Amino acid sequence: MTEVRKPSVLFVCKGNTCRSVMAEALTRRRFGDAVQVASAGLRPQPPEDAKNAVETLRVEFNWDTSSHLPRHFRDIDVNSFDYVVAMDKYIAKELKGIPKERLLVWNIDDPWDNDMAEYKRCGLIILRYLSRLPITHSGQQEANA
Repeated sequence: MTEVRKPSVLFVCKGNTCRSVMAEALTRRRFGDAVQVASAGLRPQPPEDAKNAVETLRVEFNWDTSSHLPRHFRDIDVNSFDYVVAMDKYIAKELKGIPKERLLVWNIDDPWDNDMAEYKRCGLIILRYLSRLPITHSGQQEANA
C-alpha cells in the first residue's frame, strides 16, 4: 500500500512576522494535518515583532501561534514544497529560481505597524485567498493543478 503524500505550501513575506505567519496559521486551521505548511521571511524580524499578528490570530481567529519564531527563507528547503506563495509581487520578484507553476503570487498588503483592525483585515483577505490554493479541502492536490 502506498502512502499518499500531503500537498505542501510555503508562505513567504518580508519579515515572517505578519502575513506569512497568519497565512501559515490560517492554512493549518482550515486544512489541519492534510497539508504540510510553513512560513518564512526574506529578512526575518525579531519574534516580538510578530506580537500583533499573534494577538490577532488568538483573538479574531481562535488560533495560538505564541510559539512562532521567524525563519529565514534561505534556511528552508524550498524544493520540498509543492507551492511557494509570495504574499505580494515584490516578494515574488525576489524568489528567483522557483518554477512559475509552483510560485503563487497573492496581493496582500503588509499590516506591519498598523492598528489591529488592519491585522484582522489581512487575516480575512488571507482566508479568501486560501480558497484559491490548488488543493481541495481534504488536502489532496487537484488533478489539474
